[in-house]
Amino acid sequence: MSSNGTVEMDQELARRLLLEGAILIFLDVPSGTEFGIDMKHWNTGEKFKGVKMIPPGIHYVHYSATNSQGDTGPRVGFIHNFQKSELVVKRWDKDAEDISDKEIEEEEKNRIKLNILNMDRFLGPYPFDVWKKWKSLTNKVTENVVSAIIPTSGYIRSALELLPCDTDRTSTGSTAATQSVKRRSRTAEEKEEELLPQLKPSPGTELRFSQFPECNYPEGATPAEITRH
Repeated sequence: MSSNGTVEMDQELARRLLLEGAILIFLDVPSGTEFGIDMKHWNTGEKFKGVKMIPPGIHYVHYSATNSQGDTGPRVGFIHNFQKSELVVKRWDKDAEDISDKEIEEEEKNRIKLNILNMDRFLGPYPFDVWKKWKSLTNKVTENVVSAIIPTSGYIRSALELLPCDTDRTSTGSTAATQSVKRRSRTAEEKEEELLPQLKPSPGTELRFSQFPECNYPEGATPAEITRH
């Protein structure tokens, strides 16, 4: 550890990551954008073009758009299983204030790959001081687990994009008299809830949580069997 408290990277590890570490190229990111990988984040400078020496494995890349007053928008991120010496290229869409959804053409990727030595000074090294902790937090996470839970859009948002629900709350099978009784018997909380807009996540943005069964023991089970299950 250095005198300022930061963890210094072993020289042998540094040499290995220079050869085997993955590279994330992030083009056209505005200066001041909040950008991070795993458990670290920074505000980008004018020369920022990505991160180098990323240890192979699963990593979380995240960013937040920032306006001219320094206000930061909701965090957006994606999880990627970086391979040995892999080159990943993303581009910023200034109109959407987000990563562009247009695929980077192979021809441009090849140009970047051939020019990677000249781009080296614009790439920040992976924050090695968080690597050991990140590995301990994610060593049970596989690519199958990630693909099963992340939104189908591929991006995780701290603030979901919401749309109005198109379902009618009123039961069409209820009579007017029944509805009148229900209205009188509602609690204050239920009345307040009815005044709130009914919203749902934009398709493809919601997290896909595992569904648990309502009953996790066989029908007719004894108390001992219920306890065991």
